[in-house]
Amino acid sequence: MYVELSKFGRLDALHICDNVGDHMIGHVYAKFSDEEEAADALNVMNGRFYDGRRMEVEFSPVTDFLEARCRDFDEESCRRGGFCNFMHIKPVPMCLIRDMEEDADEERRREEMERAERRRKDDRRRRERKSDRRRRDRDRDRKRRSRSRSRSDSRSTSRGRGGRGDAKE
Repeated sequence: MYVELSKFGRLDALHICDNVGDHMIGHVYAKFSDEEEAADALNVMNGRFYDGRRMEVEFSPVTDFLEARCRDFDEESCRRGGFCNFMHIKPVPMCLIRDMEEDADEERRREEMERAERRRKDDRRRRERKSDRRRRDRDRDRKRRSRSRSRSDSRSTSRGRGGRGDAKE
Protein backbone atom coordinates (compact mmCIF):
# COMPACT_ATOMS: atom_id res chain seq x y z
CA MET A 1 0.00 0.00 0.00
CA TYR A 2 2.85 2.37 0.83
CA VAL A 3 4.39 1.95 -2.62
CA GLU A 4 1.08 2.65 -4.38
CA LEU A 5 0.26 5.71 -2.29
CA SER A 6 3.75 7.16 -2.43
CA LYS A 7 3.38 7.53 -6.20
CA PHE A 8 1.18 10.54 -5.48
CA GLY A 9 3.60 12.31 -3.17
CA ARG A 10 5.47 12.16 0.09
CA LEU A 11 3.68 10.35 2.91
CA ASP A 12 4.07 11.77 6.39
CA ALA A 13 2.39 8.75 7.95
CA LEU A 14 0.69 5.50 7.03
CA HIS A 15 -1.40 3.71 9.65
CA ILE A 16 -2.83 0.25 9.02
CA CYS A 17 -5.53 -0.84 11.46
CA ASP A 18 -5.27 -4.27 13.04
CA ASN A 19 -8.83 -4.06 14.40
CA VAL A 20 -11.36 -6.73 13.41
CA GLY A 21 -14.57 -4.81 14.12
CA ASP A 22 -16.73 -4.35 11.01
CA HIS A 23 -16.42 -0.57 11.12
CA MET A 24 -12.58 -0.64 11.22
CA ILE A 25 -11.40 -3.81 9.51
CA GLY A 26 -9.10 -3.12 6.59
CA HIS A 27 -8.81 0.61 7.26
CA VAL A 28 -5.63 2.35 6.14
CA TYR A 29 -4.93 5.98 6.99
CA ALA A 30 -2.41 7.87 4.87
CA LYS A 31 -1.26 11.36 5.71
CA PHE A 32 0.31 13.25 2.82
CA SER A 33 2.57 16.26 3.19
CA ASP A 34 0.51 18.12 0.57
CA GLU A 35 -3.29 18.29 0.38
CA GLU A 36 -3.31 18.28 -3.44
CA GLU A 37 -1.33 15.04 -3.45
CA ALA A 38 -3.89 13.54 -1.06
CA ALA A 39 -6.72 14.64 -3.37
CA ASP A 40 -4.95 13.05 -6.36
CA ALA A 41 -4.54 9.81 -4.43
CA LEU A 42 -8.19 9.86 -3.41
CA ASN A 43 -9.39 10.42 -6.98
CA VAL A 44 -7.21 7.71 -8.50
CA MET A 45 -7.39 5.07 -5.77
CA ASN A 46 -11.12 5.25 -5.07
CA GLY A 47 -12.83 2.26 -6.66
CA ARG A 48 -9.60 0.47 -7.53
CA PHE A 49 -8.99 -3.07 -6.38
CA TYR A 50 -6.28 -3.98 -3.92
CA ASP A 51 -5.68 -7.58 -2.93
CA GLY A 52 -8.92 -8.56 -4.65
CA ARG A 53 -11.04 -6.05 -2.75
CA ARG A 54 -12.57 -2.80 -3.98
CA MET A 55 -11.26 0.25 -2.14
CA GLU A 56 -13.54 2.96 -0.84
CA VAL A 57 -11.33 6.00 -0.34
CA GLU A 58 -12.37 9.14 1.49
CA PHE A 59 -10.85 12.00 3.44
CA SER A 60 -10.69 11.31 7.15
CA PRO A 61 -11.78 13.71 9.87
CA VAL A 62 -8.95 12.32 12.04
CA THR A 63 -6.21 14.91 12.24
CA ASP A 64 -4.32 13.63 15.26
CA PHE A 65 -3.55 9.93 14.94
CA LEU A 66 -2.05 9.83 18.42
CA GLU A 67 -5.45 10.64 19.89
CA ALA A 68 -7.16 8.01 17.72
CA ARG A 69 -4.77 5.23 18.78
CA CYS A 70 -5.53 2.80 21.56
CA ARG A 71 -2.91 3.51 24.21
CA ASP A 72 -3.64 0.21 25.91
CA PHE A 73 -2.89 -1.63 22.66
CA ASP A 74 0.41 0.27 22.33
CA GLU A 75 1.24 -0.94 25.85
CA GLU A 76 0.00 -4.46 24.97
CA SER A 77 -2.77 -4.35 27.57
CA CYS A 78 -5.99 -3.69 25.59
CA ARG A 79 -8.75 -5.88 27.05
CA ARG A 80 -11.18 -5.29 24.17
CA GLY A 81 -8.83 -6.92 21.65
CA GLY A 82 -9.50 -6.41 17.96
CA PHE A 83 -13.01 -5.11 18.67
CA CYS A 84 -11.71 -1.98 20.36
CA ASN A 85 -13.06 1.29 18.91
CA PHE A 86 -9.65 2.95 19.01
CA MET A 87 -7.07 2.26 16.33
CA HIS A 88 -4.82 -0.73 16.82
CA ILE A 89 -1.98 0.19 14.49
CA LYS A 90 0.07 -2.60 12.97
CA PRO A 91 3.70 -1.98 13.85
CA VAL A 92 6.06 -1.52 10.89
CA PRO A 93 9.82 -1.66 11.46
CA MET A 94 11.55 1.70 10.89
CA CYS A 95 14.17 0.11 8.64
CA LEU A 96 11.38 -1.04 6.29
CA ILE A 97 9.78 2.40 6.34
CA ARG A 98 13.11 4.06 5.49
CA ASP A 99 13.73 1.61 2.65
CA MET A 100 10.25 2.24 1.22
CA GLU A 101 10.71 6.02 1.54
CA GLU A 102 14.02 5.85 -0.31
CA ASP A 103 12.51 3.67 -3.03
CA ALA A 104 9.53 6.01 -3.37
CA ASP A 105 11.77 9.10 -3.53
CA GLU A 106 13.92 7.44 -6.18
CA GLU A 107 10.83 6.44 -8.18
CA ARG A 108 9.45 10.02 -8.03
CA ARG A 109 12.82 11.42 -9.17
CA ARG A 110 12.95 8.93 -12.05
CA GLU A 111 9.39 9.76 -13.10
CA GLU A 112 10.13 13.49 -12.92
CA MET A 113 13.21 13.02 -15.10
CA GLU A 114 11.12 11.05 -17.61
CA ARG A 115 8.47 13.79 -17.65
CA ALA A 116 11.15 16.45 -18.15
CA GLU A 117 12.65 14.42 -21.02
CA ARG A 118 9.21 14.04 -22.64
CA ARG A 119 8.65 17.81 -22.29
CA ARG A 120 12.02 18.50 -23.93
CA LYS A 121 11.21 16.14 -26.80
CA ASP A 122 7.75 17.68 -27.22
CA ASP A 123 9.25 21.18 -27.21
CA ARG A 124 11.85 20.11 -29.77
CA ARG A 125 9.14 18.60 -32.01
CA ARG A 126 7.04 21.75 -31.65
CA ARG A 127 9.99 23.94 -32.64
CA GLU A 128 10.77 21.66 -35.59
CA ARG A 129 7.15 21.77 -36.79
CA LYS A 130 7.14 25.55 -36.46
CA SER A 131 10.42 25.78 -38.38
CA ASP A 132 9.08 23.44 -41.07
CA ARG A 133 5.92 25.53 -41.33
CA ARG A 134 7.95 28.72 -41.72
CA ARG A 135 10.13 27.07 -44.37
CA ARG A 136 7.07 25.86 -46.32
CA ASP A 137 5.48 29.31 -46.07
CA ARG A 138 8.70 30.97 -47.26
CA ASP A 139 9.02 28.52 -50.18
CA ARG A 140 5.37 29.01 -51.11
CA ASP A 141 5.80 32.81 -51.06
CA ARG A 142 8.92 32.57 -53.25
CA LYS A 143 7.06 30.42 -55.77
CA ARG A 144 4.16 32.85 -55.83
CA ARG A 145 6.48 35.82 -56.38
CA SER A 146 8.38 33.92 -59.04
CA ARG A 147 5.16 33.00 -60.88
CA SER A 148 3.83 36.54 -60.69
CA ARG A 149 7.15 37.88 -62.05
CA SER A 150 7.18 35.40 -64.90
CA ARG A 151 3.57 36.25 -65.78
CA SER A 152 4.33 39.98 -65.82
CA ASP A 153 7.48 39.36 -67.88
CA SER A 154 5.58 37.27 -70.44
CA ARG A 155 2.85 39.90 -70.73
CA SER A 156 5.33 42.70 -71.36
CA THR A 157 7.29 40.70 -73.94
CA SER A 158 4.19 39.62 -75.85
CA ARG A 159 3.06 43.22 -76.13
CA GLY A 160 6.40 44.31 -77.49
CA ARG A 161 6.34 41.69 -80.26
CA GLY A 162 3.17 42.77 -81.89
CA GLY A 163 0.64 41.80 -79.37
CA ARG A 164 -2.66 43.50 -78.83
CA GLY A 165 -1.10 46.63 -77.46
CA ASP A 166 1.04 47.41 -80.60
CA ALA A 167 -0.27 49.60 -83.41
CA LYS A 168 0.57 48.55 -87.01
CA GLU A 169 1.12 51.05 -89.74
